[in-house]
Amino acid sequence: MTKYYTLTPTFLKIMFPFVSLFLLSQTGLANLSLSLSETAELIKENQYRVGVAPQLLLEGGGGSNVGVFFDLPVEEEMNARFIIGSGGGSGSVDFWTTASVKWVPFPDYQNQPAIGLRGAIIYARKAKENIKENFYALQITPIISKIVDTRWGKMNPYFGLPLTAIYNNTKNVMATQFIIGSEWLEREDFQLGAELDLNLSNTNTALTLHANFPFDANLGFRK
Repeated sequence: MTKYYTLTPTFLKIMFPFVSLFLLSQTGLANLSLSLSETAELIKENQYRVGVAPQLLLEGGGGSNVGVFFDLPVEEEMNARFIIGSGGGSGSVDFWTTASVKWVPFPDYQNQPAIGLRGAIIYARKAKENIKENFYALQITPIISKIVDTRWGKMNPYFGLPLTAIYNNTKNVMATQFIIGSEWLEREDFQLGAELDLNLSNTNTALTLHANFPFDANLGFRK
């Protein structure tokens, strides 16, 4: 039987430390742009997904990135994602990889949006004038999304607040963004999404697109 959860004071207590972390974030410099490229929806058992996420940096010297990702289910309330990517331009990193786990205890149900948390470990490398910088990051992202019917078909608008502790050999900073985006769900064989990644501190504002291609472990890609 499917379990449904509603918001409780316990959830608000869980969220309080992350909100506090955002309010206490410090200023500094980091050549990372932290996108989300996913909603609070989960894929089910025996379902998988591959995708691509190009990104255009709008500040910090400009540049572009592109990442490819693979999603898989872990448990009923949990998915995992693995990403590898590269970029070009003075504001981007040359290479990065991410491993993340998304936990959604509150699914999209009736009038309640889906609410979850995504934890991620990130490694990135930036080379400039024969000097290489390595970045290591730990990230937690509250995510909220809600599927709605529109004149263009089913859409899944979402919001996220990545809070990222970034470490390198010269400086450690806390980076924050506010992300607003939406996925178009009208097709079963693929979904398209777009988001605006707004810089709040120590990162870059960017425009990120993504395309998801779901497939079944037994039947292959959907048609």
